[in-house]
Order: sequence, then C-alpha cells, then structure tokens
Amino acid sequence: MQKTNKNVDSAKSALLFTSLGHFANDGTVFFVPVIIDLLAVNYHVGTELITASLVLFYASMAISANILGSLIDKRNLHAEGMSMGIFALSLGLLLFSIAMGNFYIPFFMLLSSIITGFGASFYHPTGSSILQKYYGKDKLGRYLGINGSAGGIGRALYPALFFIIALMFQSHADAIILFGAIGIVFSITILFGLRKADGSFEKIKETNSQMKQRQGVQGKTINFGIILLAIIFLVRSLAFFGIISWIPEYISFERGIGASLSLGTILTLMFSGGIFGQLVFGKLVENHDKRMILVASTIISAVFMFMYLETTGFESLTSLLLFGFVNFSGFPIFMSMISDYVPRGATTSSNALVWNLGGTSGQAIGPLIVGLVIRSSYSNLPLIFEILLAVAIISALMGLLLPKPRKVSKVNMFG
Repeated sequence: MQKTNKNVDSAKSALLFTSLGHFANDGTVFFVPVIIDLLAVNYHVGTELITASLVLFYASMAISANILGSLIDKRNLHAEGMSMGIFALSLGLLLFSIAMGNFYIPFFMLLSSIITGFGASFYHPTGSSILQKYYGKDKLGRYLGINGSAGGIGRALYPALFFIIALMFQSHADAIILFGAIGIVFSITILFGLRKADGSFEKIKETNSQMKQRQGVQGKTINFGIILLAIIFLVRSLAFFGIISWIPEYISFERGIGASLSLGTILTLMFSGGIFGQLVFGKLVENHDKRMILVASTIISAVFMFMYLETTGFESLTSLLLFGFVNFSGFPIFMSMISDYVPRGATTSSNALVWNLGGTSGQAIGPLIVGLVIRSSYSNLPLIFEILLAVAIISALMGLLLPKPRKVSKVNMFG
C-alpha cells in the first residue's frame, strides 16, 4: 500500500511539472509568430524575412528532437530534455528582444527563430513519454488531455498578457525579456520537480525476459501505422499551421487591427478554445475509435476556420473560438494513437518521428507556401487560407486508411 501511495504521489507530481512545461512551451511557441508580426508592423519587415523566420523556426523544431530522441530514451533523460527545451525557448525570446530593440533585426530574427525552434522540439516527445511511464493506456488519454489543457492555457494567456505588460512597461522589448526570464525559472523548476518525482517512483521489478523485451523495443519505432500517422500529421499541420502562423498578419493587416491589445485578445480567444478541447478529446480517445475522432476533428476544424474567414462580427469570433476548441486537440489524439502502434521504451523516438518529423515538418512547409503565394501582398492571405483548408480535408480522408490498433488488456495505473 505504501509503495502504491508513493507511486500515486509521483504520478501526480509528474503530471504537475509536465503540465507546467506544456504551459511554458506552448505559450512561447505560439507567441513566436506574434513577435514576428510585431516586427512586421513596427519595423515594416518584409514578407520574405517573415517567411524565412517562420520556416527556420519550424524546421529547427522538426529536426533536433529526432536527432536526440533516441539518446533521451536510452539514457532516460526526459526531465533533462524537457528542461533544456524550455530553457532554449526562453533564451530565444531574450534574443528576439534584441531585434525588437531595432538592433540588427534580420540577424536576430533568424537566430532567434532557430534557437526557439530547437527548444520547442523537446516538450511534446518528452512530455508524453513521461506520462506514458506513469499512466496505463486505459487512463492515458484523459491525462494527456489534462496536460494538453495546460498548454492551451499558456497559448491563450501569453498574447493578451504580453500586450498588457507591454503597456505597463511601455516597451515590447522589455515585456519579451520578462517572459524569457520567467521561462528560465520554469525550466529549472521543472527539472528539479521531475527528478524528485522519478526518484520516489518505485518501478515494478522486471523478469529477465521482460527486461530483454523492453530493451529490444528501441528498434521498433517504425511501422505502417506510425509512418502513415506521421504523413497525415504532416499534411494536417501544413494546412492549419500555414494559416495559424500567418493569422496575426491577416488580423493586423487585412482586418485592420494592427499590433495592439485587440490582436492579443483575438488570438487569446482562438487559443482559449483549446483549453477545454484538450480535456474533451482526451476523454473521447479513451472510449471511441481514435481514427474517426482524428478524421472528424480535422474536418470540423476546417469548417470553423472557413466560417471565420467568410463572416464578421460575433459570428466570426465564435467560429474562431470553436476552431480553437477542435483544432488544438492534436496532442491527446496523436500521442495516444502513437502509444497504440509502438511499444513502451521507444516512446520519445516514435513521438518525435510523428510530432516533429511529421507534424513540425508540416508546420515549416505551410508558412513557406503561404509566404511564396502571397508575394508581399497580404490581400492574398484569404485565398491561400481557403486552399489550405481543402488540403486539411485531404489529410482527414487519409485518416480512414490508418490500421486498427490491436486490442490491449486493461492495465493498472502503473502497469
């Protein structure tokens, strides 16, 4: 009983500190396009530099965790990897503040994009691996949802809080510095919190055959389900992040909002939908066919974004909120699907393959396509957004080809 209680406490601590990491990671990741938009509005940065910064940001995110994922798995460096990622993200923000001070803007925009992209690559593979360690598959979806909701809170709060703090400081650069400093504190807190949780977690003793089986799964990260899931995530991310990464410019220039608190409020509205969406979809994937949930969520997201583009006023804002509710549900859906196709012990590598090489590669390609199509004219954004929504529908239909995962027996909380 004492051992079980200690494991329950460790699991709660792991959920707490990985959720703090998700809050800081997603808050920062989705804040980077806002910073780039601020530079576009305040210093008239051209679309070519905006495109290059967005592509470098997402490309760096796609590459780095795939290189380090296997090392993190083999040496059980999940806590260190997560902490390092949050630290690098925060460092990138500090460098962005230099560009915001009108100092060598192109150089620091590109450098900051690379560093923040490197830092952003670590959270999702390591965070889901840590949760998979503490929670069995019968409970994993809901805890991924709770964890993802913390990321949704970060996405929702960062834009509005930034503009409020910037008004208080009367400086965008100083506000960015504050966010970077807070992120560094978070990274240190997360490292010590997760180490303490892991140190008090009493693992179930393995037989020799179980140990050999666990050690052998390192090479089983690739199968048809994982490959197709990575391709689907790439196409879906290409479509939706091509829109999301440029939507600050669309709001600022095409809807005439500018770089103001109103921009932050609208983005907060969109991202806040994901706070509750993560919880809902995290529960749904436990009890229903995940493949159908993936298909339905993608199609519904595309419909709500189309409604946002085609309407104004209250109807438009409601559509944007509902888009956020459905679209930002990817974390519990994709991560729980990965756990169906890949055995434990190779989770960081397989998570990185789908989330980073698949999803984040799409996030890099999408902004590049938008940047090439609009050709320095923001008036072309609505058209390319609608084309990308059609691409999202294609990714949804690809989900019908996913293999049905084999059934697994229920396991206890730490099984």
